[in-house]
Amino acid sequence: MAVCGLLLVAAGCSESSDNGPDCRYNEDWLNGRCSANLSPPATPSGIWSGTDSDGRDVLLLVSVGGTFQYVDASGNQGSSFFPAESRIMSGFELVSPLGQSFADGTTLANCSFTGNLVERETIDLTQECTTSLGLRFSETLAFDFNALYDRGSSLATISGTYQMASGSVLGIDADGSAFMQDATTGCITNGRITVMVSRSNLYRVELQQDACTGMEASLNGSVFRGFALLDDTAAPAALVVATIGDAGGTAVSLLQHGTRL
Repeated sequence: MAVCGLLLVAAGCSESSDNGPDCRYNEDWLNGRCSANLSPPATPSGIWSGTDSDGRDVLLLVSVGGTFQYVDASGNQGSSFFPAESRIMSGFELVSPLGQSFADGTTLANCSFTGNLVERETIDLTQECTTSLGLRFSETLAFDFNALYDRGSSLATISGTYQMASGSVLGIDADGSAFMQDATTGCITNGRITVMVSRSNLYRVELQQDACTGMEASLNGSVFRGFALLDDTAAPAALVVATIGDAGGTAVSLLQHGTRL
């Protein structure tokens, strides 16, 4: 399944007296700064395309350090950390997009993932959640590793202008600085896209919202953080930006996608 069909941190090195840096599987390992006689553990890093119990598309983005961004079929998002192990257990908060909610009207749920990883092949998870008002829901999630992850990343690759689904145009400069203005809401987006590991197709994203009007005014001054990926396997290239930020003290999901102009 193509990633854009959804459309909708790293642990550091510590010095070891015998073998040099004793590293987890992160940027330091990939860039050759860790001891050569250490074997890398199973890593969940990747772009993972999947489906939930109802057959709806879901997306899981995992950095080499284990930080993940999960996006469900409704655009709800959660972020936390996966250990470098084949058995997955992780707790996280699932938050809804601005103006949307779960079935009981709440916008936040405490969730957990449990399941199993076959490195670079599959991740099978059970998700169990309880909203802030006590509504419980659960589902199973099945993910396959997406080869898009191995296409690499660079600022030269991702720079350009993108027509976003909102109707706005996002510009990413050669230095990674990003700018967008929404003609409907007035929101001005400024931020930065950075490369994490050049051999993986995941970018770190930090975007600030200002000058928003109407319902979006609660976003003013808020910083959204997460990941971006670029699907350039066909023309025009497609950009997916998955971030979580704040709206007047409440965490919200912001999922954006567009195509290169």
